[in-house]
Amino acid sequence: GSSGSGTGGDISLTVGSGDDVGGSFTVNGAASSGNVGGNINLYAGSSAVASGGNIYLKPGAGSSSGSVYYVDPATSSNYGVISKSTLDFSGHSTASFSSTGTFDVSSSSITFTGGSGISMGDSYVHGFEKGSGTVGATYPTEVYLNTMTGKITSEVTNLAAGATDDITLHNDRITASSIVIITTGLSPGCKAMVYQTVPASTWVDISVTNFAGSACTGAYTLNFMVIN
Repeated sequence: GSSGSGTGGDISLTVGSGDDVGGSFTVNGAASSGNVGGNINLYAGSSAVASGGNIYLKPGAGSSSGSVYYVDPATSSNYGVISKSTLDFSGHSTASFSSTGTFDVSSSSITFTGGSGISMGDSYVHGFEKGSGTVGATYPTEVYLNTMTGKITSEVTNLAAGATDDITLHNDRITASSIVIITTGLSPGCKAMVYQTVPASTWVDISVTNFAGSACTGAYTLNFMVIN
C-alpha cells in the first residue's frame, strides 16, 4: 500500500526451507507464438524528496556463496556469472562494455590478458606514470625517480668532446629483466648520446658519450621508459 506521510507497505514472498533442498521461487514472463515474449520488470520506488529505492540481488550463503548467472535462452547454458570474486562472461564469444562518457575501472592491481593480443582500438592513450629529476640533486652521479617514464637532467653542464658521463638511475620499477629505453632530449652545442644501459634490481647504470667535436654548452636531458 501507499502512504502519504510514512512508510509504504511491503510485499514479502518466501518459499519453504528443507533438510535436503530448499524450495525454489520462479517468475516467468508469458511466452508469445507470434510476436515478443513478455518482460519481467523490477521497479524500485521513487521519492520526491530523498533517494530512490534500490534493487538488490542477493545469492544464498553456504559452504561457498552463490552467484548470479546469466543463461542463454536458446541453449539454457550459462554464459555469464557475477559473484563476490568474479565477473566472468567467457561463456560468450564477444562482450561489450560501453559508455557515452567515462568508464572507470579501479583496483590495487589490474591484469589484462588477451590470447591473441590486446587492442587499444587505434585510440589516444594517455595518463602514463611520469616524473623528472636532476642528477646530483641528492648524491653525485645519481638520480632518484620511481616512475615508469621520466625526464632526467644531467649534473654536468660541459661534457667534453669524446667524454662519457656515467649516471645511476635509482627506480623501484626496474628489475634486472626490465627493458629500459633511454633517448637523448636536449643536447646543447654537442651530441650527447646514450652509449649503454645496464639494468639491475631497482636501478640502471647509464653511460652517455658526447660524440661531437666540441663540449656541451649546458646540461643535456634524457627521456626514459621502463617496460616490465
